[in-house]
Amino acid sequence: MPSKPSSIDLADAASELMKGVAGWLLIGLGVAGLLSGTGGIVQQAGTADIIAPVLVVGFAILFIISGVLVNPRFRRRLDRRHRPSRFGRVKTAENRTRSATEGKREPCVVCGSRSKEGPVRRYRQEYVVAGVPLWTISEKHNFYCPDCALAELSGYSTGSTDESDTAKRTITETE
Repeated sequence: MPSKPSSIDLADAASELMKGVAGWLLIGLGVAGLLSGTGGIVQQAGTADIIAPVLVVGFAILFIISGVLVNPRFRRRLDRRHRPSRFGRVKTAENRTRSATEGKREPCVVCGSRSKEGPVRRYRQEYVVAGVPLWTISEKHNFYCPDCALAELSGYSTGSTDESDTAKRTITETE
């Protein structure tokens, strides 16, 4: 029987939704200000009244930056940024550990046993401009049971015991 979401989970979801709405509103207001400010600059070019459109453009840029920083989707992308010199497709691998409290049993990629805890590797291919991921091309997860993860860290193999696997294990042990 699925557990009922707690009030904390609901509050977190509502908070993320409200931050997303606020972020998009700030971005929309900033884009509108940017358009009207640049129109004002074009109309007032060469006159003393150009200071007002310049201030509007400045505040518009501030609103757009604030909207990007407030919006959780943009913030997650900024947290995954790479070096500013990176452009094009970038492959990344992230490791994290699942706890038993997550509740979902996943099959181990090595032995096939289902486990609630153990390490997870996320492989992601993204399109990056100036180090910031714009969109994710592909994303895959590999789940490991604690026994296979420990065997990988120590250099032992828990998979099949054919001839080549035994040779690999012996080489790893003697090194």
